[in-house]
Amino acid sequence: MTYNQFLNYVREQSIYELEHPEEYQATINHVVKNNSVELDGICLHKHGENLSPTVYLNQFYEQYLEGRPLKSILGEIVSTLNNDVPKLEIPASLYDDYEAIRPQIIYRIVNYEKNKDLLKTCPYLPFCDLAITFRWLVHADSYGIASSLITNRELDLWNITVEELFKVACRNTQRFFPPVIQPMQELLREYAHEDKELQALYQAAPPTFQIYILTNKSRINGSTCMIYDNVLANFAKQQESDIYILPSSIHEVLLIPARYGIDEHDLLSLVHDANRTVVAVTDVLSDSIYRYDYSRNRVIMIQNNWHGNWS
Repeated sequence: MTYNQFLNYVREQSIYELEHPEEYQATINHVVKNNSVELDGICLHKHGENLSPTVYLNQFYEQYLEGRPLKSILGEIVSTLNNDVPKLEIPASLYDDYEAIRPQIIYRIVNYEKNKDLLKTCPYLPFCDLAITFRWLVHADSYGIASSLITNRELDLWNITVEELFKVACRNTQRFFPPVIQPMQELLREYAHEDKELQALYQAAPPTFQIYILTNKSRINGSTCMIYDNVLANFAKQQESDIYILPSSIHEVLLIPARYGIDEHDLLSLVHDANRTVVAVTDVLSDSIYRYDYSRNRVIMIQNNWHGNWS
């Protein structure tokens, strides 16, 4: 069975795994994820509902090629879609109402080069080799986070500027996703069994380094905390030192006080190697590292022997 045949089979057969298949319609959507990674996902829409979770099928096709029965694959997909994720009811017209959406506008940081095509379609602000994008936080609970990218269409419709979006998002993002800084050893005791990329970075770092992790309470897209107001400034003041920032993934960054005799080339190699061996392609933030200059309250990008200041 080819990949396209597999997609059609899952689309046609998935609804028959449900108790009332006549109430549902299945669709396959081609989605461009972070860092321009392209995936195909299935949605099961119940008639009368306009929002549904998505399960991506690329990994399931690989499992099929390795011999997993189609019945087992269908069962897991439908279980995830039908039972494990809460149903959300969002009126499509809500997108037209800026005042209704404004309290839910947040920002994220992504790699600029890896998302250049996406950035042509949406408002953003440059930050070092990254881009600050804006999203509408649709839903957040113990199941996860659902959000939608704010595009140029919404910016025109709402008749607002990118700068206004940023001011609103600054307040909301830190309110919804407060920052957390922990020593790496403390965090690994909690998550070592499930976070292989952090484990690999920590084990590769020189033992004399005191490493901290900066993320948010949900540990989802926590790298964004590096642009929160005063987070780096307060930490640098506490450490009485400039701070190196290592982007271990989009979900967190590592902080290392710069008072040690640190070779920046070693840090660059550390991040570069981790991005190619342990970090998922969709989770890579950057191959660069950054230094927070406490005296000037600025983040300096460090990449391939080149040093540049970016606000």
